[in-house]
Amino acid sequence: MDAKRHIMLLERKLEREHASRIMAEKLLEMKSRELFETNNILEKSLEKLRLQAELDSAQLAYQTKIENLLLTYARLFLKQAPCRENIQQLIESLIDGYYITACYISIMPIENITISGDYCSGREQMWVPPAALKNQISLWDPTTNIYWTTLINNNDIVGYFAARISAPKNRITIIQQHLALFCELFRSTIGRQITLSRAIHARQRAEDSEQSTRDFLAMINHELRTPLNGLLGTAELLQDTELNQNQSKLLTTLNHSGELLRAIINDLLDYSKINAGMLELIEKPFDSHLLVIKLRDIFSHRALEKRLDFTIDYDTTIPRSINADEDRLKQIYVNLIANAIKFTHQGFVRAKFSWQNNCLIFTVEDSGCGIEKQQQHKLFKPFSQIDISSKRSHEGTGLGLAICKQLCEQMNGDITLSSETNKGTTFSVSLPLTISTLDETLSNHPPISHQALQQLSILVVEDLKTNQMIIQLMLQKHDINVTIVDNGQAALEIIAEKPFDIVLMDCRMPIMDGYCATKVLRKQNFTKPIIALTAGTTTAEREACITAGMDDILCKPYMAAELLAMLNLWCKTSHQRHLSHESNN
Repeated sequence: MDAKRHIMLLERKLEREHASRIMAEKLLEMKSRELFETNNILEKSLEKLRLQAELDSAQLAYQTKIENLLLTYARLFLKQAPCRENIQQLIESLIDGYYITACYISIMPIENITISGDYCSGREQMWVPPAALKNQISLWDPTTNIYWTTLINNNDIVGYFAARISAPKNRITIIQQHLALFCELFRSTIGRQITLSRAIHARQRAEDSEQSTRDFLAMINHELRTPLNGLLGTAELLQDTELNQNQSKLLTTLNHSGELLRAIINDLLDYSKINAGMLELIEKPFDSHLLVIKLRDIFSHRALEKRLDFTIDYDTTIPRSINADEDRLKQIYVNLIANAIKFTHQGFVRAKFSWQNNCLIFTVEDSGCGIEKQQQHKLFKPFSQIDISSKRSHEGTGLGLAICKQLCEQMNGDITLSSETNKGTTFSVSLPLTISTLDETLSNHPPISHQALQQLSILVVEDLKTNQMIIQLMLQKHDINVTIVDNGQAALEIIAEKPFDIVLMDCRMPIMDGYCATKVLRKQNFTKPIIALTAGTTTAEREACITAGMDDILCKPYMAAELLAMLNLWCKTSHQRHLSHESNN
Protein backbone atom coordinates (compact mmCIF):
# COMPACT_ATOMS: atom_id res chain seq x y z
CA MET A 1 0.00 0.00 0.00
CA ASP A 2 2.78 2.30 0.85
CA ALA A 3 4.51 1.60 -2.46
CA LYS A 4 1.36 2.27 -4.48
CA ARG A 5 0.73 5.39 -2.59
CA HIS A 6 4.26 6.56 -3.18
CA ILE A 7 3.95 5.80 -6.91
CA MET A 8 0.69 7.65 -7.09
CA LEU A 9 2.25 10.64 -5.43
CA LEU A 10 5.11 10.55 -7.90
CA GLU A 11 2.69 10.38 -10.83
CA ARG A 12 0.77 13.37 -9.48
CA LYS A 13 4.04 15.22 -9.10
CA LEU A 14 5.02 14.39 -12.64
CA GLU A 15 1.61 15.55 -13.86
CA ARG A 16 2.00 18.82 -12.00
CA GLU A 17 5.48 19.29 -13.42
CA HIS A 18 4.22 18.48 -16.94
CA ALA A 19 1.36 20.89 -16.55
CA SER A 20 3.80 23.51 -15.26
CA ARG A 21 6.10 22.91 -18.25
CA ILE A 22 3.21 23.19 -20.65
CA MET A 23 2.16 26.41 -18.96
CA ALA A 24 5.74 27.70 -19.13
CA GLU A 25 5.96 26.81 -22.82
CA LYS A 26 2.68 28.59 -23.50
CA LEU A 27 3.88 31.59 -21.55
CA LEU A 28 7.19 31.55 -23.42
CA GLU A 29 5.37 31.24 -26.73
CA MET A 30 3.11 34.15 -25.79
CA LYS A 31 6.09 36.28 -24.74
CA SER A 32 7.91 35.41 -27.95
CA ARG A 33 4.86 36.46 -29.93
CA GLU A 34 4.68 39.72 -28.00
CA LEU A 35 8.37 40.34 -28.65
CA PHE A 36 7.86 39.66 -32.35
CA GLU A 37 4.91 41.99 -32.56
CA THR A 38 6.79 44.63 -30.62
CA ASN A 39 9.71 44.25 -32.97
CA ASN A 40 7.43 44.65 -35.95
CA ILE A 41 5.94 47.77 -34.42
CA LEU A 42 9.41 49.18 -33.79
CA GLU A 43 10.48 48.44 -37.35
CA LYS A 44 7.38 50.14 -38.71
CA SER A 45 7.98 53.13 -36.47
CA LEU A 46 11.56 53.34 -37.59
CA GLU A 47 10.43 53.21 -41.22
CA LYS A 48 7.94 55.99 -40.58
CA LEU A 49 10.60 58.07 -38.89
CA ARG A 50 12.95 57.52 -41.80
CA LEU A 51 10.26 58.51 -44.31
CA GLN A 52 9.34 61.54 -42.21
CA ALA A 53 12.97 62.61 -42.06
CA GLU A 54 13.27 62.28 -45.83
CA LEU A 55 10.02 64.24 -46.27
CA ASP A 56 11.18 67.02 -43.95
CA SER A 57 14.50 67.18 -45.74
CA ALA A 58 12.76 67.47 -49.13
CA GLN A 59 10.36 70.05 -47.68
CA LEU A 60 13.26 72.07 -46.34
CA ALA A 61 15.08 71.87 -49.66
CA TYR A 62 11.90 72.91 -51.49
CA GLN A 63 11.31 75.81 -49.12
CA THR A 64 14.91 76.98 -49.54
CA LYS A 65 14.55 76.77 -53.31
CA ILE A 66 11.31 78.78 -53.25
CA GLU A 67 12.82 81.47 -51.03
CA ASN A 68 15.88 81.79 -53.29
CA LEU A 69 13.73 81.99 -56.40
CA LEU A 70 11.50 84.61 -54.81
CA LEU A 71 14.45 86.75 -53.73
CA THR A 72 16.26 86.41 -57.06
CA TYR A 73 13.32 87.38 -59.25
CA ALA A 74 12.08 90.11 -56.89
CA ARG A 75 15.50 91.78 -57.23
CA LEU A 76 15.54 91.20 -60.98
CA PHE A 77 12.08 92.72 -61.53
CA LEU A 78 13.00 95.72 -59.38
CA LYS A 79 16.19 96.39 -61.36
CA GLN A 80 14.69 95.98 -64.81
CA ALA A 81 11.35 95.62 -66.46
CA PRO A 82 10.20 91.98 -66.70
CA CYS A 83 10.29 90.38 -70.13
CA ARG A 84 8.65 87.26 -71.54
CA GLU A 85 11.88 85.27 -71.21
CA ASN A 86 12.22 86.07 -67.48
CA ILE A 87 8.63 85.12 -66.69
CA GLN A 88 8.87 81.87 -68.65
CA GLN A 89 12.12 81.01 -66.90
CA LEU A 90 10.53 81.67 -63.50
CA ILE A 91 7.54 79.35 -63.95
CA GLU A 92 9.82 76.65 -65.29
CA SER A 93 11.94 77.01 -62.15
CA LEU A 94 8.86 76.39 -60.00
CA ILE A 95 8.45 72.87 -61.43
CA ASP A 96 10.23 70.25 -59.32
CA GLY A 97 8.34 67.11 -60.37
CA TYR A 98 7.48 66.26 -56.77
CA TYR A 99 5.43 69.05 -55.24
CA ILE A 100 4.51 71.03 -58.40
CA THR A 101 4.18 69.28 -61.73
CA ALA A 102 2.75 72.07 -63.92
CA CYS A 103 2.49 75.85 -63.83
CA TYR A 104 0.57 78.52 -65.78
CA ILE A 105 0.44 82.34 -65.91
CA SER A 106 -1.96 84.37 -68.03
CA ILE A 107 -1.51 88.17 -68.25
CA MET A 108 -4.40 90.05 -69.80
CA PRO A 109 -3.82 92.21 -72.90
CA ILE A 110 -3.03 95.66 -71.51
CA GLU A 111 -2.16 98.65 -73.67
CA ASN A 112 1.60 99.13 -74.05
CA ILE A 113 2.38 96.15 -71.75
CA THR A 114 4.74 93.84 -73.67
CA ILE A 115 4.53 90.91 -71.21
CA SER A 116 0.85 90.21 -71.90
CA GLY A 117 0.12 86.61 -72.95
CA ASP A 118 0.04 82.99 -71.70
CA TYR A 119 3.01 81.14 -70.15
CA CYS A 120 3.00 77.36 -69.49
CA SER A 121 5.50 74.88 -68.07
CA GLY A 122 5.52 71.25 -66.91
CA ARG A 123 2.81 68.72 -67.80
CA GLU A 124 0.86 69.75 -70.89
CA GLN A 125 -2.83 70.47 -70.35
CA MET A 126 -5.59 72.94 -71.11
CA TRP A 127 -5.66 75.81 -68.62
CA VAL A 128 -9.17 77.23 -68.24
CA PRO A 129 -9.89 79.41 -65.18
CA PRO A 130 -12.96 78.08 -63.32
CA ALA A 131 -16.05 80.29 -63.36
CA ALA A 132 -16.12 80.46 -59.56
CA LEU A 133 -12.74 82.24 -59.60
CA LYS A 134 -14.39 85.50 -60.69
CA ASN A 135 -15.90 85.89 -57.22
CA GLN A 136 -12.82 85.07 -55.13
CA ILE A 137 -9.10 85.66 -55.09
CA SER A 138 -7.93 82.02 -54.92
CA LEU A 139 -9.47 78.59 -55.45
CA TRP A 140 -8.35 74.99 -54.78
CA ASP A 141 -9.82 72.39 -57.15
CA PRO A 142 -9.39 68.95 -55.44
CA THR A 143 -10.57 67.09 -58.55
CA THR A 144 -7.68 68.36 -60.66
CA ASN A 145 -5.31 69.26 -57.81
CA ILE A 146 -4.91 72.73 -59.32
CA TYR A 147 -4.49 75.88 -57.23
CA TRP A 148 -5.88 78.99 -58.98
CA THR A 149 -5.21 82.65 -58.05
CA THR A 150 -6.39 85.88 -59.69
CA LEU A 151 -3.87 88.67 -60.28
CA ILE A 152 -5.55 91.95 -59.33
CA ASN A 153 -4.34 95.54 -59.76
CA ASN A 154 -6.51 98.42 -58.51
CA ASN A 155 -9.58 96.15 -58.30
CA ASP A 156 -9.11 95.03 -61.92
CA ILE A 157 -8.23 91.44 -62.88
CA VAL A 158 -5.01 91.63 -64.88
CA GLY A 159 -4.24 87.90 -65.07
CA TYR A 160 -4.34 84.41 -63.53
CA PHE A 161 -1.81 82.10 -61.91
CA ALA A 162 -2.29 78.31 -61.59
CA ALA A 163 -0.21 75.35 -60.42
CA ARG A 164 -0.83 71.58 -60.27
CA ILE A 165 0.19 70.36 -56.81
CA SER A 166 1.05 66.67 -56.27
CA ALA A 167 2.26 66.88 -52.66
CA PRO A 168 0.71 65.02 -49.71
CA LYS A 169 -2.46 66.57 -48.33
CA ASN A 170 -0.75 67.78 -45.19
CA ARG A 171 1.70 69.78 -47.34
CA ILE A 172 -0.75 71.35 -49.76
CA THR A 173 -1.57 74.36 -47.58
CA ILE A 174 2.10 75.19 -47.06
CA ILE A 175 2.80 74.98 -50.80
CA GLN A 176 -0.20 77.19 -51.53
CA GLN A 177 1.21 79.78 -49.14
CA HIS A 178 4.53 79.68 -50.99
CA LEU A 179 2.80 80.07 -54.34
CA ALA A 180 0.79 83.01 -52.95
CA LEU A 181 4.10 84.85 -52.48
CA PHE A 182 4.87 84.41 -56.18
CA CYS A 183 1.37 85.58 -57.05
CA GLU A 184 2.05 88.75 -55.04
CA LEU A 185 5.34 89.17 -56.91
CA PHE A 186 3.51 88.93 -60.23
CA ARG A 187 0.79 91.31 -59.06
CA SER A 188 3.26 93.97 -57.96
CA THR A 189 5.38 93.52 -61.10
CA ILE A 190 2.41 93.90 -63.44
CA GLY A 191 1.15 96.83 -61.36
CA ARG A 192 4.50 98.62 -61.68
CA GLN A 193 4.48 98.02 -65.43
CA ILE A 194 0.98 99.47 -65.72
CA THR A 195 1.89 102.48 -63.57
CA LEU A 196 5.12 103.07 -65.50
CA SER A 197 3.36 102.74 -68.85
CA ARG A 198 0.63 105.16 -67.80
CA ALA A 199 3.21 107.63 -66.48
CA ILE A 200 5.22 107.45 -69.71
CA HIS A 201 2.15 107.95 -71.88
CA ALA A 202 0.83 110.69 -69.61
CA ARG A 203 4.14 112.48 -70.00
CA GLN A 204 4.07 111.85 -73.75
CA ARG A 205 0.55 113.24 -73.97
CA ALA A 206 1.63 116.25 -71.91
CA GLU A 207 4.66 116.78 -74.16
CA ASP A 208 2.51 116.38 -77.26
CA SER A 209 -0.01 118.82 -75.81
CA GLU A 210 2.76 121.27 -74.95
CA GLN A 211 4.23 120.91 -78.42
CA SER A 212 0.78 121.42 -79.96
CA THR A 213 0.40 124.53 -77.82
CA ARG A 214 3.82 125.75 -78.93
CA ASP A 215 2.98 125.07 -82.58
CA PHE A 216 -0.39 126.79 -82.24
CA LEU A 217 1.12 129.84 -80.55
CA ALA A 218 3.87 130.02 -83.16
CA MET A 219 1.30 129.78 -85.94
CA ILE A 220 -1.13 132.30 -84.46
CA ASN A 221 1.79 134.59 -83.58
CA HIS A 222 2.91 134.51 -87.19
CA GLU A 223 -0.59 134.90 -88.62
CA LEU A 224 -1.39 137.92 -86.40
CA ARG A 225 1.91 139.76 -86.38
CA THR A 226 2.68 139.37 -90.08
CA PRO A 227 -0.33 141.36 -91.37
CA LEU A 228 0.14 143.78 -88.46
CA ASN A 229 3.63 144.43 -89.81
CA GLY A 230 2.07 145.49 -93.10
CA LEU A 231 -0.49 147.70 -91.40
CA LEU A 232 1.93 149.55 -89.09
CA GLY A 233 4.63 149.71 -91.74
CA THR A 234 2.21 151.26 -94.22
CA ALA A 235 1.07 153.80 -91.64
CA GLU A 236 4.69 154.74 -90.89
CA LEU A 237 5.49 155.18 -94.57
CA LEU A 238 2.38 157.32 -95.07
CA GLN A 239 3.64 159.76 -92.44
CA ASP A 240 6.49 160.71 -94.77
CA THR A 241 4.10 161.65 -97.61
CA GLU A 242 2.19 164.88 -98.14
CA LEU A 243 -1.21 164.60 -96.49
CA ASN A 244 -4.10 166.99 -96.14
CA GLN A 245 -5.78 167.61 -92.80
CA ASN A 246 -8.40 164.88 -93.18
CA GLN A 247 -5.80 162.35 -94.31
CA SER A 248 -3.62 163.21 -91.31
CA LYS A 249 -6.56 162.56 -88.98
CA LEU A 250 -7.25 159.25 -90.70
CA LEU A 251 -3.57 158.31 -90.42
CA THR A 252 -3.57 159.19 -86.71
CA THR A 253 -6.63 156.97 -86.25
CA LEU A 254 -4.91 154.20 -88.22
CA ASN A 255 -1.77 154.48 -86.06
CA HIS A 256 -3.81 154.47 -82.85
CA SER A 257 -5.85 151.46 -83.96
CA GLY A 258 -2.74 149.61 -85.09
CA GLU A 259 -0.91 150.22 -81.81
CA LEU A 260 -4.01 149.18 -79.85
CA LEU A 261 -4.26 146.01 -81.93
CA ARG A 262 -0.58 145.28 -81.34
CA ALA A 263 -1.03 145.75 -77.58
CA ILE A 264 -4.05 143.40 -77.56
CA ILE A 265 -2.22 140.76 -79.61
CA ASN A 266 0.83 141.00 -77.34
CA ASP A 267 -1.31 140.63 -74.22
CA LEU A 268 -3.23 137.63 -75.55
CA LEU A 269 -0.11 135.85 -76.77
CA ASP A 270 1.85 136.62 -73.59
CA TYR A 271 -0.99 135.38 -71.41
CA SER A 272 -1.25 132.19 -73.48
CA LYS A 273 2.51 131.62 -73.21
CA ILE A 274 2.47 132.19 -69.44
CA ASN A 275 -0.39 129.72 -68.98
CA ALA A 276 1.41 127.16 -71.17
CA GLY A 277 4.63 127.64 -69.16
CA MET A 278 6.39 128.82 -72.30
CA LEU A 279 7.30 132.36 -71.30
CA GLU A 280 11.00 132.41 -70.56
CA LEU A 281 13.06 135.33 -69.38
CA ILE A 282 16.13 136.31 -71.42
CA GLU A 283 18.47 138.00 -68.99
CA LYS A 284 21.33 140.14 -70.24
CA PRO A 285 22.98 143.42 -69.23
CA PHE A 286 21.11 146.60 -70.15
CA ASP A 287 21.47 150.32 -69.53
CA SER A 288 18.96 151.28 -66.83
CA HIS A 289 19.39 155.01 -67.57
CA LEU A 290 18.54 154.44 -71.22
CA LEU A 291 15.39 152.55 -70.19
CA VAL A 292 14.14 155.65 -68.34
CA ILE A 293 14.81 157.79 -71.40
CA LYS A 294 12.81 155.39 -73.55
CA LEU A 295 9.86 155.51 -71.14
CA ARG A 296 9.91 159.32 -71.17
CA ASP A 297 9.93 159.34 -74.97
CA ILE A 298 7.00 156.91 -75.11
CA PHE A 299 4.66 158.75 -72.74
CA SER A 300 5.62 162.42 -72.77
CA HIS A 301 3.51 163.20 -75.84
CA ARG A 302 0.57 161.12 -74.61
CA ALA A 303 0.56 162.88 -71.23
CA LEU A 304 0.90 166.27 -72.92
CA GLU A 305 -2.19 165.56 -75.03
CA LYS A 306 -4.20 165.10 -71.79
CA ARG A 307 -2.44 168.10 -70.16
CA LEU A 308 -1.11 165.96 -67.32
CA ASP A 309 1.92 166.74 -65.19
CA PHE A 310 4.06 163.74 -66.13
CA THR A 311 7.45 163.07 -64.54
CA ILE A 312 9.84 160.13 -64.13
CA ASP A 313 12.31 160.51 -61.26
CA TYR A 314 15.47 158.43 -61.39
CA ASP A 315 17.65 157.85 -58.35
CA THR A 316 21.30 158.29 -59.29
CA THR A 317 22.28 155.45 -56.92
CA ILE A 318 20.74 152.92 -59.32
CA PRO A 319 23.50 150.86 -61.03
CA ARG A 320 23.90 151.84 -64.66
CA SER A 321 24.28 148.27 -65.96
CA ILE A 322 21.82 145.64 -64.62
CA ASN A 323 21.19 142.00 -65.54
CA ALA A 324 17.52 141.41 -66.43
CA ASP A 325 15.09 140.83 -69.27
CA GLU A 326 14.83 144.44 -70.40
CA ASP A 327 11.86 143.83 -72.69
CA ARG A 328 9.79 142.28 -69.88
CA LEU A 329 10.79 145.02 -67.45
CA LYS A 330 9.73 147.62 -69.98
CA GLN A 331 6.48 145.71 -70.54
CA ILE A 332 5.63 146.01 -66.82
CA TYR A 333 6.54 149.70 -66.61
CA VAL A 334 4.81 150.63 -69.87
CA ASN A 335 1.63 148.89 -68.79
CA LEU A 336 1.52 150.63 -65.40
CA ILE A 337 2.32 154.09 -66.76
CA ALA A 338 -0.15 153.65 -69.64
CA ASN A 339 -2.89 152.67 -67.19
CA ALA A 340 -2.11 155.66 -64.99
CA ILE A 341 -2.38 158.06 -67.93
CA LYS A 342 -5.48 156.30 -69.27
CA PHE A 343 -7.43 156.62 -66.00
CA THR A 344 -6.23 160.12 -65.08
CA HIS A 345 -8.19 162.97 -66.67
CA GLN A 346 -6.50 165.83 -64.83
CA GLY A 347 -3.68 166.30 -62.41
CA PHE A 348 -0.47 164.29 -62.47
CA VAL A 349 1.23 160.96 -63.18
CA ARG A 350 4.53 160.52 -61.34
CA ALA A 351 6.85 157.57 -61.78
CA LYS A 352 9.93 156.93 -59.71
CA PHE A 353 12.85 154.49 -59.83
CA SER A 354 15.05 153.66 -56.83
CA TRP A 355 17.49 150.96 -55.69
CA GLN A 356 17.10 149.30 -52.29
CA ASN A 357 18.67 146.07 -50.99
CA ASN A 358 19.63 144.92 -54.51
CA CYS A 359 16.05 145.48 -55.68
CA LEU A 360 14.90 147.84 -58.40
CA ILE A 361 11.88 149.68 -56.96
CA PHE A 362 9.42 151.29 -59.35
CA THR A 363 6.36 153.26 -58.27
CA VAL A 364 3.80 155.08 -60.37
CA GLU A 365 1.34 157.43 -58.68
CA ASP A 366 -1.60 159.19 -60.32
CA SER A 367 -4.35 161.60 -59.33
CA GLY A 368 -6.98 159.66 -61.25
CA CYS A 369 -10.36 158.26 -60.35
CA GLY A 370 -9.00 155.66 -57.95
CA ILE A 371 -10.37 152.18 -57.30
CA GLU A 372 -12.86 151.14 -54.67
CA LYS A 373 -11.37 148.77 -52.09
CA GLN A 374 -13.92 146.02 -52.75
CA GLN A 375 -13.05 146.14 -56.46
CA GLN A 376 -9.27 146.02 -56.10
CA HIS A 377 -9.08 142.20 -55.96
CA LYS A 378 -10.31 142.07 -59.57
CA LEU A 379 -7.36 144.01 -60.97
CA PHE A 380 -4.85 141.16 -61.18
CA LYS A 381 -7.34 138.60 -62.48
CA PRO A 382 -7.19 137.86 -66.24
CA PHE A 383 -9.90 139.35 -68.46
CA SER A 384 -11.19 141.27 -65.43
CA GLN A 385 -11.98 144.98 -65.50
CA ILE A 386 -13.66 147.30 -63.02
CA ASP A 387 -16.12 148.45 -65.67
CA ILE A 388 -17.06 145.72 -68.16
CA SER A 389 -20.35 147.23 -69.30
CA SER A 390 -21.05 148.24 -72.86
CA LYS A 391 -20.83 151.87 -71.73
CA ARG A 392 -17.25 151.65 -70.50
CA SER A 393 -15.01 154.43 -71.78
CA HIS A 394 -11.65 152.66 -71.71
CA GLU A 395 -10.18 150.15 -74.13
CA GLY A 396 -8.31 146.96 -73.28
CA THR A 397 -8.59 143.23 -72.66
CA GLY A 398 -8.15 143.26 -68.89
CA LEU A 399 -4.94 141.21 -69.22
CA GLY A 400 -2.30 143.87 -68.64
CA LEU A 401 -2.14 143.80 -64.85
CA ALA A 402 -2.55 140.01 -64.73
CA ILE A 403 0.49 139.70 -67.01
CA CYS A 404 2.43 142.24 -64.94
CA LYS A 405 1.75 140.26 -61.77
CA GLN A 406 2.84 136.97 -63.33
CA LEU A 407 5.97 138.56 -64.80
CA CYS A 408 6.85 139.97 -61.37
CA GLU A 409 6.37 136.56 -59.78
CA GLN A 410 8.50 134.93 -62.47
CA MET A 411 11.25 137.45 -61.64
CA ASN A 412 10.84 136.62 -57.90
CA GLY A 413 9.43 140.08 -57.26
CA ASP A 414 6.05 141.47 -56.31
CA ILE A 415 3.58 144.16 -57.28
CA THR A 416 1.25 145.99 -54.89
CA LEU A 417 -1.24 148.84 -55.08
CA SER A 418 -2.86 151.34 -52.84
CA SER A 419 -5.82 153.36 -54.04
CA GLU A 420 -8.52 155.68 -52.79
CA THR A 421 -11.63 156.62 -54.74
CA ASN A 422 -11.43 160.06 -56.40
CA LYS A 423 -7.91 160.61 -55.00
CA GLY A 424 -5.71 158.38 -57.09
CA THR A 425 -3.78 155.12 -57.23
CA THR A 426 -0.20 154.05 -56.55
CA PHE A 427 1.34 150.87 -57.94
CA SER A 428 4.67 149.64 -56.59
CA VAL A 429 6.92 147.00 -58.17
CA SER A 430 9.93 145.47 -56.41
CA LEU A 431 12.25 143.22 -58.42
CA PRO A 432 15.47 141.61 -57.10
CA LEU A 433 18.11 142.13 -59.81
CA THR A 434 21.87 141.71 -60.08
CA ILE A 435 24.40 144.32 -61.06
CA SER A 436 26.27 143.60 -64.29
CA THR A 437 30.04 143.85 -64.46
CA LEU A 438 29.72 144.94 -68.10
CA ASP A 439 29.19 148.59 -68.87
CA GLU A 440 26.45 148.68 -71.48
CA THR A 441 27.05 152.35 -72.15
CA LEU A 442 30.30 151.37 -73.86
CA SER A 443 28.48 149.20 -76.38
CA ASN A 444 26.22 151.99 -77.66
CA HIS A 445 28.35 153.05 -80.59
CA PRO A 446 27.16 155.93 -82.74
CA PRO A 447 25.39 154.84 -85.93
CA ILE A 448 27.33 154.63 -89.12
CA SER A 449 26.67 157.15 -91.84
CA HIS A 450 23.85 156.83 -94.35
CA GLN A 451 26.51 156.78 -97.02
CA ALA A 452 27.88 153.54 -95.60
CA LEU A 453 24.37 152.04 -95.44
CA GLN A 454 23.76 153.05 -99.05
CA GLN A 455 26.76 151.00 -100.11
CA LEU A 456 25.18 147.81 -98.71
CA SER A 457 23.71 145.16 -100.95
CA ILE A 458 20.71 143.70 -99.06
CA LEU A 459 18.84 140.50 -99.93
CA VAL A 460 15.31 140.23 -98.46
CA VAL A 461 13.75 136.76 -98.47
CA GLU A 462 10.01 137.27 -97.80
CA ASP A 463 6.98 135.51 -99.29
CA LEU A 464 4.18 138.01 -98.52
CA LYS A 465 3.83 140.75 -101.13
CA THR A 466 2.67 143.30 -98.56
CA ASN A 467 5.74 142.83 -96.41
CA GLN A 468 7.95 142.86 -99.51
CA MET A 469 6.53 146.24 -100.47
CA ILE A 470 6.87 147.64 -96.92
CA ILE A 471 10.52 146.69 -96.40
CA GLN A 472 11.45 147.73 -99.93
CA LEU A 473 9.96 151.21 -99.39
CA MET A 474 11.62 151.50 -95.96
CA LEU A 475 15.05 150.75 -97.44
CA GLN A 476 14.65 152.65 -100.69
CA LYS A 477 13.67 155.74 -98.69
CA HIS A 478 17.30 155.72 -97.49
CA ASP A 479 18.67 154.79 -100.95
CA ILE A 480 19.72 151.32 -99.79
CA ASN A 481 20.09 148.76 -102.55
CA VAL A 482 17.66 145.85 -101.97
CA THR A 483 16.86 142.63 -103.83
CA ILE A 484 13.74 140.62 -102.92
CA VAL A 485 12.95 136.93 -103.46
CA ASP A 486 9.97 135.04 -102.07
CA ASN A 487 11.40 131.71 -100.78
CA GLY A 488 14.55 130.04 -99.49
CA GLN A 489 15.28 128.12 -102.67
CA ALA A 490 15.25 131.34 -104.73
CA ALA A 491 17.61 132.87 -102.15
CA LEU A 492 20.12 130.04 -102.60
CA GLU A 493 20.04 130.46 -106.35
CA ILE A 494 20.53 134.23 -106.38
CA ILE A 495 23.28 134.16 -103.70
CA ALA A 496 25.16 131.67 -105.89
CA GLU A 497 25.15 134.26 -108.69
CA LYS A 498 25.48 137.58 -106.82
CA PRO A 499 27.22 138.72 -103.60
CA PHE A 500 25.19 140.29 -100.76
CA ASP A 501 26.36 142.04 -97.60
CA ILE A 502 23.38 141.16 -95.38
CA VAL A 503 20.47 138.72 -95.79
CA LEU A 504 17.10 139.46 -94.13
CA MET A 505 15.46 136.03 -93.95
CA ASP A 506 11.79 135.30 -93.21
CA CYS A 507 11.39 132.02 -91.33
CA ARG A 508 8.05 130.67 -92.57
CA MET A 509 7.89 130.40 -96.38
CA PRO A 510 6.70 127.90 -98.98
CA ILE A 511 9.05 125.66 -101.02
CA MET A 512 11.94 126.20 -98.58
CA ASP A 513 11.68 128.01 -95.25
CA GLY A 514 14.27 130.31 -93.75
CA TYR A 515 15.67 127.71 -91.34
CA CYS A 516 16.53 125.25 -94.12
CA ALA A 517 17.90 127.96 -96.40
CA THR A 518 20.17 129.30 -93.64
CA LYS A 519 21.52 125.82 -92.82
CA VAL A 520 22.36 125.23 -96.49
CA LEU A 521 24.08 128.63 -96.79
CA ARG A 522 26.20 127.99 -93.72
CA LYS A 523 27.19 124.57 -95.08
CA GLN A 524 28.23 126.37 -98.28
CA ASN A 525 30.50 128.62 -96.14
CA PHE A 526 28.36 131.73 -96.55
CA THR A 527 29.74 133.98 -93.77
CA LYS A 528 27.76 137.20 -94.26
CA PRO A 529 25.17 138.16 -91.58
CA ILE A 530 21.77 136.51 -91.86
CA ILE A 531 19.03 138.29 -89.89
CA ALA A 532 15.76 136.49 -89.12
CA LEU A 533 12.56 138.32 -89.98
CA THR A 534 10.08 136.50 -87.76
CA ALA A 535 6.86 136.98 -85.84
CA GLY A 536 8.01 134.27 -83.43
CA THR A 537 8.61 135.52 -79.91
CA THR A 538 9.08 132.34 -77.88
CA THR A 539 12.49 131.21 -76.67
CA ALA A 540 12.17 127.99 -78.67
CA GLU A 541 11.61 129.94 -81.90
CA ARG A 542 14.53 132.23 -81.16
CA GLU A 543 16.77 129.25 -80.41
CA ALA A 544 15.65 127.62 -83.67
CA CYS A 545 16.85 130.72 -85.54
CA ILE A 546 20.25 130.76 -83.83
CA THR A 547 20.64 126.98 -84.18
CA ALA A 548 19.97 127.23 -87.91
CA GLY A 549 22.87 129.70 -88.20
CA MET A 550 21.14 133.08 -88.15
CA ASP A 551 23.06 135.92 -86.47
CA ASP A 552 20.21 138.03 -85.09
CA ILE A 553 16.44 138.41 -85.02
CA LEU A 554 14.22 141.33 -86.10
CA CYS A 555 10.73 140.68 -84.77
CA LYS A 556 7.61 141.61 -86.69
CA PRO A 557 6.04 144.09 -86.65
CA TYR A 558 9.15 146.29 -86.94
CA MET A 559 9.53 150.00 -87.54
CA ALA A 560 11.94 151.62 -90.01
CA ALA A 561 14.15 152.83 -87.16
CA GLU A 562 14.48 149.26 -85.83
CA LEU A 563 15.32 147.97 -89.30
CA LEU A 564 18.01 150.62 -89.78
CA ALA A 565 19.44 149.98 -86.32
CA MET A 566 19.77 146.29 -87.15
CA LEU A 567 21.51 147.08 -90.44
CA ASN A 568 23.76 149.55 -88.64
CA LEU A 569 24.81 146.90 -86.10
CA TRP A 570 25.52 144.14 -88.59
CA CYS A 571 27.10 146.41 -91.17
CA LYS A 572 29.78 147.23 -88.57
CA THR A 573 30.06 143.58 -87.55
CA SER A 574 30.38 142.48 -91.16
CA HIS A 575 33.05 145.10 -91.72
CA GLN A 576 34.96 143.88 -88.64
CA ARG A 577 34.68 140.28 -89.83
CA HIS A 578 36.06 141.35 -93.22
CA LEU A 579 39.03 143.14 -91.63
CA SER A 580 39.70 140.14 -89.36
CA HIS A 581 39.57 137.80 -92.34
CA GLU A 582 42.02 139.98 -94.31
CA SER A 583 44.44 140.21 -91.37
CA ASN A 584 44.38 136.42 -90.96
CA ASN A 585 45.19 135.99 -94.63
